Amino acid sequence: MFLAFSFIGTLGYSSPSFVLFLSASGAVLFSVILANALVICNMSLALSGMEGRGGYSAILKACFLLRGKTSMALFLALPVNVALAAIEALFHFRVVREYHIVGKARPLVVLEGIFIAYLYSIFVILDTTVSCLFYKSFKTGESCIVQEDMHFHDEGNYGYIDNKSFEELP
Repeated sequence: MFLAFSFIGTLGYSSPSFVLFLSASGAVLFSVILANALVICNMSLALSGMEGRGGYSAILKACFLLRGKTSMALFLALPVNVALAAIEALFHFRVVREYHIVGKARPLVVLEGIFIAYLYSIFVILDTTVSCLFYKSFKTGESCIVQEDMHFHDEGNYGYIDNKSFEELP
């Protein structure tokens, strides 16, 4: 974004409406990329825990599973992420602001901070649970397709997908 604004500024396009348009389009593009990365990471976290595989194979399988279902994954992730952002704002409003005003942490503010951190952890667990349930819906909904079209070979912590027909599978 910095390079884009600098380049546009050197070309002479520095009107406030153009800068506002460039900022808005950059924010939308960044939000879309960030949301897709968040959904893929949540799905790979669920894969890592439920299948015992990690690293890049979990990320690749998450990308493979989410192909065509990204909008549903984004729809499921939206409420939890809005709640997490609201809890962060609550923490900044109640705890951080109070600390900056008073200059020290009072015991009730510390207790409130612990409660808000506990609330945040509950929503992180809820987000992980939603990702695991979304993954289980893939396993039950696509089990026939996986058996007929593809077979996922598991060799240690790494896996690969082999396109064998249904008759060739044992």
